[in-house]
Amino acid sequence: MPEVISRRNLLQFAGAGALFGSRVVAAQRVKPSATVRQHIDADWFRKALADEIQHWFKSAELPSGFVQQRIDRQWRPTGEQVATLTSQGRHMFMRARGYDLTRDAAYLQSVRRIADFTLANFRDTQYGGVYFSVSPDGKVVDDRKDSYGTAFTIFGLSHAARVTRDEKYRKAALAVWADMKKGLRDKAGFFKPGTTRDFSQAPAPTRGGLMGREGAAAKAPQRSTAGRNTQNPMMHLFEALLALHEATGSKEVFAEVEAHGNAMFTKLFQDKGGYLPEFYDADWKPLPASEGGHPDLGHQFEWAYLWSQAVDTGFPKQDLQLYGERLLNYGMKVAYDTENGGIFSVGDYEGNPVRAPKGLWQQCEFLRALMNWAVLHGHNELWDAFDKSLAVFKQNFMDAQYGGCFSRYYDPKTPPEESQLFKNGIDCYHVCGMYAEALRLTGVLS
Repeated sequence: MPEVISRRNLLQFAGAGALFGSRVVAAQRVKPSATVRQHIDADWFRKALADEIQHWFKSAELPSGFVQQRIDRQWRPTGEQVATLTSQGRHMFMRARGYDLTRDAAYLQSVRRIADFTLANFRDTQYGGVYFSVSPDGKVVDDRKDSYGTAFTIFGLSHAARVTRDEKYRKAALAVWADMKKGLRDKAGFFKPGTTRDFSQAPAPTRGGLMGREGAAAKAPQRSTAGRNTQNPMMHLFEALLALHEATGSKEVFAEVEAHGNAMFTKLFQDKGGYLPEFYDADWKPLPASEGGHPDLGHQFEWAYLWSQAVDTGFPKQDLQLYGERLLNYGMKVAYDTENGGIFSVGDYEGNPVRAPKGLWQQCEFLRALMNWAVLHGHNELWDAFDKSLAVFKQNFMDAQYGGCFSRYYDPKTPPEESQLFKNGIDCYHVCGMYAEALRLTGVLS
């Protein structure tokens, strides 16, 4: 790892964590104020979360625990199905949140099925780590090793451990993390976007371009070819390690996630502009615009939320001002569509948005960050943008006919061909995360 000076004596947290099975770190329920209840309708979000999870539970999951990704607008599986680490991990999270909300044992069983299928079929017993994708019968489709998908494996297994309290999922999440540190860490102390099965070299480009088999509309790791790095998998690793710490109470994991976040933001954060670039060269220098370098606007809000979560977990409060608030301010300045609501997806290094069609996951991360910072950090000026953008989300991203959400801005006056409308088994994690945060902030979930 890059050298990072610790900003706290970890011993002061010795009483806060405990081994799994005794005193697992627990999030506190928020007591909502009248202002919060005015802007966040808990009943609406409760129904929205329950409906979203139930749709995916019924349509995407096979009895084996294999998660199908190709689902049409009417929630029917279609075409050839391949499960990835990302889809498996994200759906573990969703089912865990379904159990948190309903206490329905069916969701607990679903978490176990998905986790068990993943552990039985994705783990590489020869070289370590986890394969990128498998078929419904468990045969390996793509054997490369991938930091983005590996992070989501840790994330999903951590949530499985949290809700089931099953020691095997805790041990499995820690084992995947250990393999990731051993095989995917690069010379800078960060993590390679991907490698061949034996971790020895960068993988060959996959068919379908940079998105690989995740699907054209999915948010997936940007595949590296000639020394191209991206912050995206490392952001989700930060998220995954926060979940791993919550599930285990491990002081070692707490130290690792803090070191990881510190390293990223002391080396990659652009102090002058207040943003985190998306793409880098082999030495982790931001790619110039001429080579595709730019800030991803949705990720600025995603990071602003994650820094708030980290401080809530025990990180120094100064991180809110050093990083989280500056990312939030940058995003509001560059990404927010003041005229219509919602945010644009991509910006340039000069602080201008690309006014392309808005994407679903970016709106979810925007809304989640806004309500979090308004409720927990007193940024009441964000409520107007939240109200306006939530209305856009309901009207232009939610499928009023069949339920669920569209991956792109949907204009009912000029709808695309029905064949272009499908349910995205990757973006739904962002939808559920946003809904769940609203319920946490109104005291429904912890």
